[in-house]
Order: sequence, then structure tokens, then C-alpha cells
Amino acid sequence: MLLTEKLEVLIKRNGYKKTEFADEVGITYRALANYINGSRKPRGAILEKMAEILRTTPDELSDGTDIVLSSDERLYFCGSSDKKLLEEADEALQTLDDIFASDMDDKDKTAFFNCIAEKYFASKAKK
Repeated sequence: MLLTEKLEVLIKRNGYKKTEFADEVGITYRALANYINGSRKPRGAILEKMAEILRTTPDELSDGTDIVLSSDERLYFCGSSDKKLLEEADEALQTLDDIFASDMDDKDKTAFFNCIAEKYFASKAKK
């Protein structure tokens, strides 16, 4: 996995918006965009600061090895649908995380999950 891909994943995984992350690193959003699109590579001190904020090392950030993506991340970063739809799905998943982590009764959580499954299969049947 390239540095550009790792940056995107780890920025999102650590709960940053790109503008917030750039501010935290002490660079402009434009500089970060250049690192993410691969037109420029961060110098040593910047790479070290990014790695520190992203809780990794400069070597791990730039070594070309893959990082393991969660199923949410695979959908968001590797999905083939329209980016806006993938962003909406990601927001829905975040809401689901909150609901399932709540104090909702376990029976209600199961019923809620079954509702989601029914809606999925009903939409597939319509197509």
C-alpha cells in the first residue's frame, strides 16, 4: 500500500478531517492534498510528525506494506459506487455503531438488525 493510500486511511481511522490533520501537522491543506495525490512526498520532519499523530512510525507509514482495513474501510476506500453514496453509507455505519453501542435492549438490537436485513433483501428483490 502506498503512502498516499495509508495517509487517507489513517487520517480517517484516527477521526481527523483532512483540514484538521493538516493543521495538527503544521502544514497547509494544499500540501497535504499534494502528499495524498502523490504529486509530492513529505520530507523527514513532516513525515515524522504525521506518523506520530497517526500513531505509527515513519517507516510503517512509507514502507509500502499493506495495513489491514476494517470492513467499513474496505467499503469506503475500495467500493466501486459513487463516492457520495459511499460517504452516505459510511455515515449510516457510524450511526449504527452508536445505536449498537447504546443501552438499547438486546432484543431490540436484534429486531433492529433484522429490520436492516429485511430492507436489504427487499431492495435486492425489487431489482
